[in-house]
Amino acid sequence: MIDAAVGFTEFQSTDVIVAAYPKAGTNFTVGIIMSIYKEKGLIAPGVPPVAHTLNIEMKPPSSFGLEIRRADNTSEDPLVHIRSLQSSRILKTHLSWDILSCNIGAKAKIIHCIRNPKDVVCSYYSFLHKLKLLTPDTTWNRFFDYFIKGNVLYGSYTSYMRKWYPYRNLANVLNIQFEDMKENLENNVREIAQFLDIKLTEEQITRISNANTFDHKKQEAGKGHVLYRLGKSGGWRSQLTVEQNEIMNEWIKTELDGMEDLKL
Repeated sequence: MIDAAVGFTEFQSTDVIVAAYPKAGTNFTVGIIMSIYKEKGLIAPGVPPVAHTLNIEMKPPSSFGLEIRRADNTSEDPLVHIRSLQSSRILKTHLSWDILSCNIGAKAKIIHCIRNPKDVVCSYYSFLHKLKLLTPDTTWNRFFDYFIKGNVLYGSYTSYMRKWYPYRNLANVLNIQFEDMKENLENNVREIAQFLDIKLTEEQITRISNANTFDHKKQEAGKGHVLYRLGKSGGWRSQLTVEQNEIMNEWIKTELDGMEDLKL
């Protein structure tokens, strides 16, 4: 699926691409955009998210509970679904930016999500563990080592960030920090709406923010949903050992040297 996505160039000027390393805030951001679109009538009431949003390199999730299989049996190909999505498409990806910049260019608006890698590794492990996608012998400690070495799906976090960094100031790119969204969601809703050239009243901003708090989204999704774990920044403090924290501090300092503005 990833190979096909790498060659996909059929992006539209109305597309919004939400790009992030896994577990760095992709779905959180998509939820905000969907709420903005619904508030402005860009998405019809009752239309399911799958009609507007999809990960460009993954199979359509069966968890949507929707029958979207095609007669030609190509429904397993995400690119087929992307072509059939309604307007105001929100496309998610974890592909690295050296690939994205070549394919997207200035055709679409790109929102890039950044998150502290200490929280990323904790959330990533929890997500894969709940989905039973890890081998039985992949303990937390072993997964931590894999993550540091880049031996996980989508590869090294630091390599991903280094490939993204040169493109951070493009006119069609908005960079948002997961930690900032958790601290002041209304400011980020306002910033995202402005980036999308959508005008919102303060009342609308408040309504959208309330609809996208972690507690509201978790309750809406139902108990035990794999996308919702702690929903806060700094949760790594209760999972990383002192030694693991020291390893990550040195790893961040060495691997992301010169990127201090990322506030990692």
